[in-house]
Amino acid sequence: MLVLFYTLLNTIAYDWTGQLYPAGSGYSLAFLSIGLDNAIPFIPEWVIFYVYLFYPLAISTMLYFAFIKYKEGYTLGWSLVIINAIAIVVYIIFPVSTYGWRQDLLAHPIVGNFWANQAYAVWGKDTSFNCFPSLHAAVSTICTYAWYRQSKMRPSTITRSVTIAALIIASGVILSTLFIKQHYIADEIAGIALALGVGKFVFRRFAESGNS
Repeated sequence: MLVLFYTLLNTIAYDWTGQLYPAGSGYSLAFLSIGLDNAIPFIPEWVIFYVYLFYPLAISTMLYFAFIKYKEGYTLGWSLVIINAIAIVVYIIFPVSTYGWRQDLLAHPIVGNFWANQAYAVWGKDTSFNCFPSLHAAVSTICTYAWYRQSKMRPSTITRSVTIAALIIASGVILSTLFIKQHYIADEIAGIALALGVGKFVFRRFAESGNS
């Protein structure tokens, strides 16, 4: 399921959806926040959460539940697959883009700033037609939810501490997508809601069947 999630859905299908529409097209959801989205400044240092903390959170969580708590990992794996599959379908029929922000910011780039260069590199790899729902928000949320359930099932100082750390990182990741102008607030709300909806349904279903 990790291969299905990361290779087929999160890489091949995700990249494919980013090539379906020409540059500059796609919907803007900034109007939904009544100006708040446009008021959020570009702060490139937030790329630390977007790249350098998001991937360790996601990878370490997947590896832990895949190889150590494999029964819960089976449930987490299915949750990730379903979340990503739903997101791909939405990207195909409802392409949301932050292309306009990128063009404005790139017209006056911050010179000599390491973190700004990191953010520009992210934009160069992402066509920005796969915004709603935010997978950064969804994956961070489902990973935190998995740790939360673990801390409830097997309460200890370690599981509680890891859950708190995951929550802090996930919160930072979600905020980072806004401050590096990758997403709209609506994208984050949709990503969190998708992860919690799928997570609660799948975890409860497998728990009731005795698989987790």
